[in-house]
Amino acid sequence: MLTSSPAVLLLLALLADVSATTQPSLPDCEASPHRLELLAAPTDKVPEVCVSPDLPTTFRFDSPLPPGGVELQERERFEDVSMGTRSLTVIPPEDLRSGERLKLVVRFTDGAAPRSATFELVSHPARAARQVEVFRNRRTVEDYQQEVKEKEARIRQLQTELVRMQAEGCGLGITGLIASGLLKVDEQNAQGVMAKILMNVSTSPSANALIERTVISYRSTTIARGEKDKDVMRVAVAMLMENRGTEPWTAKDAALLVGKGQDVKEAKVWQLAPIPPGQTDLVMVETEMLAQEARGTFTLKLWDENGDRLVTRGGVTFP
Repeated sequence: MLTSSPAVLLLLALLADVSATTQPSLPDCEASPHRLELLAAPTDKVPEVCVSPDLPTTFRFDSPLPPGGVELQERERFEDVSMGTRSLTVIPPEDLRSGERLKLVVRFTDGAAPRSATFELVSHPARAARQVEVFRNRRTVEDYQQEVKEKEARIRQLQTELVRMQAEGCGLGITGLIASGLLKVDEQNAQGVMAKILMNVSTSPSANALIERTVISYRSTTIARGEKDKDVMRVAVAMLMENRGTEPWTAKDAALLVGKGQDVKEAKVWQLAPIPPGQTDLVMVETEMLAQEARGTFTLKLWDENGDRLVTRGGVTFP
């Protein structure tokens, strides 16, 4: 009969504890609520609200907030916490870890139910809920109509993306770009796809999960038309990155940030396969924006499934 020494048993217990303690996955911030209706009776489900370092998130209430009616876990860490008559704005700190959760409690003193509301602030690298409307009282017809309009606009956007993705499958190379509408054919935009080397004009922090060996940005004019019939640009960033870690790295998502605490531009990320340790491979990030927007300077963020292995590139510009 085999026997186990106390040291072996201790090692097995430690291994079991490590396997049970897994890195929390990132929240689904695309489904992050922007309108919350509080029930009069308390429930066990605490609504999650996505926040991001340096990006302000504003809560707007349909009831007055009394002085001292806000309790924020580890409030001293936040860059700013500002309370108005019916609003609360929080700016999380730069060191807020992806997936980190902090509790926010708001209390009311007008005698109506519920007397308080609890939210769980969940950290995401870039996809913060910029404004959250909180309703204690019954919403008006206009509120519901506005929500329907926003959802219809989102559906139209997804339908347009679907048509474009289907068109992209009709051909490869330059023919595919033109057929899918990603490259406009006219004499004013005859430059085609323009490129710009960014290695010497953009920056990256030493804490990046991977090392960028080559960074090039691209721009082309599409056939799409934006607000007030303005040109829509297709922009992309190609990066050859070396994985100096001990685990393979796969980009889960990406975003372009405009200035500190400003707009976040969603972007699609493409990667042929996970980058193994010690290897260098290509990662592409692509999105659309108006021509005027494309002239700005951006910070590019990419993150993995758990959000704890980030790649940040500042000073990104397009040709």
